[in-house]
Amino acid sequence: MRKNMLATVGVCCAVMVASFSGCDSLKNMGKKQARNDAVVQRIKVDVAIDTVVRRTLYQERKVLGTLSAYRETDLAPLAMGAVRVRYLPVKIGDYVEQGQIVAKMDDAQFVQTDAQFASLKSQYERSKSLYEANALPKAQFEGVEAQYMSMKRQMETMAENTVLKAPFSGLITAKSVEEGELYTTSMTPGASKGLVRITQLNPLKVDLDLDDQTVQYVKKGMQVQLSVDNAKDSARVTGRVDWVNPVAGSMSRTFGARIIVQNPQRKLLPGYFAEVHILMGRKDNCLAVPRSAVVDDRVFVLQGGLALAKKVEVGTIADSLVEIVSGLNEKDVVVVSGNKALPDSAEVNVIK
Repeated sequence: MRKNMLATVGVCCAVMVASFSGCDSLKNMGKKQARNDAVVQRIKVDVAIDTVVRRTLYQERKVLGTLSAYRETDLAPLAMGAVRVRYLPVKIGDYVEQGQIVAKMDDAQFVQTDAQFASLKSQYERSKSLYEANALPKAQFEGVEAQYMSMKRQMETMAENTVLKAPFSGLITAKSVEEGELYTTSMTPGASKGLVRITQLNPLKVDLDLDDQTVQYVKKGMQVQLSVDNAKDSARVTGRVDWVNPVAGSMSRTFGARIIVQNPQRKLLPGYFAEVHILMGRKDNCLAVPRSAVVDDRVFVLQGGLALAKKVEVGTIADSLVEIVSGLNEKDVVVVSGNKALPDSAEVNVIK
């Protein structure tokens, strides 16, 4: 009987020791979880910030266009048939100045005609002297004079088509023959009609199609800003409205307009895409923040290391900025990045 009682007491003691050990383990687990929760709560969200200030907002409409050469010409002689090219030193990519000799054609016909012209010129000068001395009838003098003036114009035309000069400054962008070859005027549609093609790169032009709302804000002579994505320098460039067609196209129902862009350094090239910024409105002295600061009509304001969500009313939207009508004060510091899934009153870490 005594042995049974001792065994029972031993079992009870063992159970009590185990129970106390289990309680200590649960307490330790609870403390560890609390520490983990505290670590989680101390995690800060990285955000970028900006300050609410008063700005002037510009409402713009962007119209897409393509830069193109202001002028292009296929330089060639007017004479039909085959003509030998005696001099053609330029190659594609060369820059030529206005008035620069680009090519010389065979001048055999010019030399022959020039000899005839010299004889006619002497006859004209003798006739003029006799007429002024009242020794030659007026009708006879006028006949000689008409022949002389006609042949003079012919010689001037032949000279222009024997020695070809650049009508304006630009780049050689096409070349159909080489020096010493025969040049024949091509009648094939789409084929180059000249010895060389000269393309003017300063200025350039952008032709636009404007809808009936945008055209109201575009006037001849006004300046506009352009963004050119292909250019090495991503800064905006300034253009000037050359003309606006007051009549809409019968098919497109849009109004044509042309923008002239100065390009003295020739950094811009034909074929570049350009966004033309048409100013359609302006609002001064309004509280504004970057558009990225507004998430579901809320803006997070930084106070004491916490991002506090505030309901706002927005007004004018202008490109990357938005007007705040109510809900914020000037000089408030707001979150502009990292705020998409940010909870209210979250601890944040401001990144530079």
